[in-house]
Amino acid sequence: MKNKDTAQRFARDMDNGVHNAGSGEWKGSGEYRELLELGQVLAEHDFSRNTDQQAVWSKVRSRAGKVQAGSRRNSSRSFKRPVMIAASLLVAFAVSGAVVKPSFAQEVLSRVLQTINLGHIIANEMDPDQIPEIPEEMKGKIYDKDGHPVVSFAQEIERGQIFTADGEPIVDFVDGKPVTQQEQDVLDKEKAAGIFSVKTLAELNKYAAFEVKLPEYLPEGIAFDHGELYTGKDGISSKYVDLIFTSEKKGIKFWMQQSYADHETAYEMSTDGKIEQVKVNGIDAVLMNSKSLDWEADGVLYSLSTQGLDREEIMRIAESIR
Repeated sequence: MKNKDTAQRFARDMDNGVHNAGSGEWKGSGEYRELLELGQVLAEHDFSRNTDQQAVWSKVRSRAGKVQAGSRRNSSRSFKRPVMIAASLLVAFAVSGAVVKPSFAQEVLSRVLQTINLGHIIANEMDPDQIPEIPEEMKGKIYDKDGHPVVSFAQEIERGQIFTADGEPIVDFVDGKPVTQQEQDVLDKEKAAGIFSVKTLAELNKYAAFEVKLPEYLPEGIAFDHGELYTGKDGISSKYVDLIFTSEKKGIKFWMQQSYADHETAYEMSTDGKIEQVKVNGIDAVLMNSKSLDWEADGVLYSLSTQGLDREEIMRIAESIR
């Protein structure tokens, strides 16, 4: 099976096994089932500074036939998809069939200071002082800006300063392979070509699979401009809506996404800054770096990102969405 097919199958099996009750037994080789068990353990585990990382890895290593009595517990939590490069490499190599040593996985897990799980939204606060070594499988394949092979995830490496042997910046990993800046630019252009712009709330609600809501309160100088939906071979996607706002004040920016809540739209975010669990109209939410706010209400995921607004303004905007 090709790497891309394996990755797609892996993601599908993880969603079925983690999100859906009564999903049945996973099929495949012992190694494949181990990777699925790794995903479920990560999804079900509450990471914190006091986490026993060795116990987590030991649980992952248990084969299906050795799992304790009682079938695999089902969970509504999504399979973790870390955005940190170290964790991305762990997942990328896992689904592509490469062997990743337990020590690297433990290093990645040990960086998580706290996790806030809202169901379809997960936020991780990472320890910026713990930098894991890269896995052996990547050594000699990624380089720093001076052309030297990368052997450790220095702070600048985590922020994307890694390159191919030809000196092209690497910005992501997909199906176990690096994506260069040039390749990402092509993907971005394709994405832009597939954007469908809508000017009014009423028209947005004709296409969305959920009720799109605008904030009743916006700071002075900020105004709703238009909404964007994505198009593909199956037409307009009804699950995601980006809301674009204009700002008359320099340094003030506001952006929002609303999406239909299910296993497909579930997401995870990580930061070396701070995350905090707060309430939006009595519902749990996560505030990240006092700049972005994410929560789920009535089957809709809300993601609010800002620049130049303080915490009080952000909370006031969010609570005006009813």
